[in-house]
Amino acid sequence: MVFDATIYQNTAEILALAILNGLCALLGALQVVDGIKWMRELSKTKYETTPLNTAMRLEIALCVIILLFACAMAYLSYGMSRQFGWKIYKKIGADVQVQRMYRMFQFFVLALKIDIFTEFLVSIFYLIQFGMRDTAVTWELGIQIAVTILIIPMLYFARTAGSTESYGRMITFLTFETVVVVHFALMLSQTVQPNNSWYTWICLVLIGVLINVATAGLGFICMKNFGRGLKPYVQRGRSKQKAEDLEMAKAKDSNWQIDED
Repeated sequence: MVFDATIYQNTAEILALAILNGLCALLGALQVVDGIKWMRELSKTKYETTPLNTAMRLEIALCVIILLFACAMAYLSYGMSRQFGWKIYKKIGADVQVQRMYRMFQFFVLALKIDIFTEFLVSIFYLIQFGMRDTAVTWELGIQIAVTILIIPMLYFARTAGSTESYGRMITFLTFETVVVVHFALMLSQTVQPNNSWYTWICLVLIGVLINVATAGLGFICMKNFGRGLKPYVQRGRSKQKAEDLEMAKAKDSNWQIDED
């Protein structure tokens, strides 16, 4: 994500990575606090805690290292975001409407990348941990396997839908996101049992649902912006080079045009 955000100058992604690093440091600190609490409880028993003391010291060291990297990442992200802002201004121009559409598209691309973790990896974990327990393939399990297989191709499909401004592709992706919500609902219904609620898992699934809805909302907003002049600025690879060559050709023609009286 860092290389992609740097190459394609995605300001939203750069700032999001800094925030994610900060959250990782916070989670590491919470893990250390939890470890200290359990060490105090175990010290009252007859069990040997020397290996756990060593592990706790390693956790503290790793937490400090993550915090240092998070601070460095935040500083670099802030500097790069300012530089990207200037380059994007030179690339797009002073049109505030196009800048707003371009920023919204960047948030949409960021949401697609976060979906890799909140949709695909959560689904893979569910299939490994819960879905494969039963030897018989039920209709619920069949839906979950099909959705999990389709998540990564559909995320790429959505990225191409935005860059090509294809209404059909984007509507297909939004429909698939609705199916993913049903997929998450089936997960919760099959894993949350009375007196056996795994709260961390519930939070992961709910976060997946929220990111899923946000992605669909951003995709809908981007679809409304189709045909408003943003397409040349959101291309990648050969399409991007062709769009840049076309823009340069137009600029050259306008510069060398001779008025005829």
